Amino acid sequence: MRETSPSTRNTQTSAAAPSRADSAEDKQKRLEAEVQSRFGVLPNFFRLTPETPEITANLWGFARFAYLDNPLPSLFKERLFVYLSRFCDVRYCIARHVGFLVGLGHPSGDTRSPVLLVEEIVRLLKQPFLRDNDLTPILARYESPAKPLDEMPVRDSEMERVLFLFAGHVFLQTPEAPDCFDRIRGLLGEVRLQYFILLLSFVRTAHYWSRVHPNLEFEADIRWLLETHEVLANCVLHDTELVSAEVSQRVLEELPILRNQAARANNLLVAIVDSSDDAIISKNLDGIVTSWNKGAERLFGYSAMDAVGRSIMLIIPPERHDEEAQILHKIRHGERIDHFETVRVRKDGTMFDVSVTVSPLADDAGRIVGASKVARDISERKRLESRMLLFTETLEKEIDVRTQELEERNVENVRQATQLRRLSQKLLEVQDEEQRRISRELHDSAGQYLASVVMLLDGATHDASTSAEVAAKLSEAKRAALTCESEIRTISYLLHPPLLDEIGLTSTLEWYAEGFTKRSGVRTEVHIPADLPRLPLDVETGLFRVVQQSLANIHRHSGSAVARIRLESNDKNFVLEVSDEGHGVPPHILRGFQDRTMFSGVGLPGMRERIVNLGGTMEIISSSEGTMIRVKLLIPNADQSTASS
Repeated sequence: MRETSPSTRNTQTSAAAPSRADSAEDKQKRLEAEVQSRFGVLPNFFRLTPETPEITANLWGFARFAYLDNPLPSLFKERLFVYLSRFCDVRYCIARHVGFLVGLGHPSGDTRSPVLLVEEIVRLLKQPFLRDNDLTPILARYESPAKPLDEMPVRDSEMERVLFLFAGHVFLQTPEAPDCFDRIRGLLGEVRLQYFILLLSFVRTAHYWSRVHPNLEFEADIRWLLETHEVLANCVLHDTELVSAEVSQRVLEELPILRNQAARANNLLVAIVDSSDDAIISKNLDGIVTSWNKGAERLFGYSAMDAVGRSIMLIIPPERHDEEAQILHKIRHGERIDHFETVRVRKDGTMFDVSVTVSPLADDAGRIVGASKVARDISERKRLESRMLLFTETLEKEIDVRTQELEERNVENVRQATQLRRLSQKLLEVQDEEQRRISRELHDSAGQYLASVVMLLDGATHDASTSAEVAAKLSEAKRAALTCESEIRTISYLLHPPLLDEIGLTSTLEWYAEGFTKRSGVRTEVHIPADLPRLPLDVETGLFRVVQQSLANIHRHSGSAVARIRLESNDKNFVLEVSDEGHGVPPHILRGFQDRTMFSGVGLPGMRERIVNLGGTMEIISSSEGTMIRVKLLIPNADQSTASS
């Protein structure tokens, strides 16, 4: 590679040598830059002790090892962090990590992690923290898994909720913590278990660090989030599941009262079940009815006295008895059967359609002892579905007609888009040709005239008959003419450098970069292999225009003191890169370029249009540390590689 810009040759020798001992402020700044690079924001959590950067550095090292670089899935780690932070009475951690989930920063430091909707996070924060009898059947269900999970659970799945529930008990060290720890071990296996516990350890550290620093404040983006989403703010700031160590102890002390409340709640539940319009029935594992609510009496015609103690086959048609045997088999294995549709029979012998949900029932020890069944009459819905089927040929025909219309419109849109692209390409060609013509006119005509004027002025100045006063004025006119001639030649070269037609893109870029450095003060480096071949003239013109516009944008908008031009080739592509060290492209402009909603401004659409017309691609890579324009073009065939004149 070679560097030809004279302003770049002494960059290494002119740089100041680093100091032997950095100050605490310098160390803190470097650490904060690393944190911000990883998270996308700088949390106040890592700005609490600027006077002791070694403490913050070690805390950051623990965060990277136990949390950010932990091999568990990024979104799983971040959601678990938020779930466990519900149990910290200081609300900084939960607020900051909720911010990561909605896109105010990177979840678990991962830029590829998906952003969640506020509704999804609210649902996560409202997951109940089950205890005592509510937890027992779940512990029983996962007592002896056949093997560890093949993959970590996806978000908002039942398995994720189970793991989070067990993790909460281990995290809080409740009386159920040992059993929950065993279940986690069985579900994750030994290796993932250790990384899981490592993550819990860091979350515990983060909570303690937050508690002992009362000056820890929400960042501006978190305050905005909570101010604009009231429901989310209530969940974050007033979580009903907030449980500190002291609260956990009080819960244990209040268990007798809670059991009385549970009994009252159970009585209320019985009343609710009895008043339900749905049939709610329980049975043992032999299929014997053990409870029968009012809804079941209305739906099937049997009173509770008639049904309790008898086989559930009472309401099942003979041809569906095998169905009930399969249901009982699944219930014995702890499976739930959701909303399957079948047929049942009333006391008067009439058959009707029902939707049935069956769930296992467990005793206090977690053993499956029976099943609860909820049945709903769907006869009316079935009748409506049958009537709707009568209209379905009509609907399909209408859909076919609409589909054909859309396809025809799509063909027309494609045709118009093709015409528009051809017109755009022609416009660019005309523009380049007109610039080439004007450049030549300025260079060959106006430039020559001015050269003649300079010669005449020079001769008149030295004429013996010319007075000193006139000679001085002629000299001043000569200087103005020379300046005008130089400006015209510069404008001519900027419109269309004659070097581009004569000796090609490589030398033209070196010449242009040198002139740009002088005109703008932006140090410009050029890196081009010595053996880079000539390209077709239209390709070289297109690449030159991209460089020209990119450098203009760097000078006008980036604030960068340096620009770099790199042109190279591999087996398949020519690759052009123009980069800077400025403050980056504004997000709204970058989004407009990426989703093609921006059609004007800063020259980006025109640059892309040129490259697309040449069969190539153009992308923008931008951050707060600088911007890169990258262009890729397929290498032309051998018979096309010679530049046309």
